[in-house]
Amino acid sequence: MPFDVLKSRLQTAKEGQFPNGIRDVAKELLKHEGPLALYKGIVPVLMRAFPANAACFLGFELSKKLLKGLFSSE
Repeated sequence: MPFDVLKSRLQTAKEGQFPNGIRDVAKELLKHEGPLALYKGIVPVLMRAFPANAACFLGFELSKKLLKGLFSSE
């Protein structure tokens, strides 16, 4: 994710290395590593997204079913 890459580079940089903030990070990154460097780490992020979202949906649906069973008047 481009903004996450820029943010991480800015956070791990030495004090004063990027006086203009994220703009300087972007200029240096694009100059030395090219535009694909903005997408470093995207494969693990996408691989994690599917099971994580599936777990969220499962948890939501099970919680909904449990609450419906607890609070139903039947």
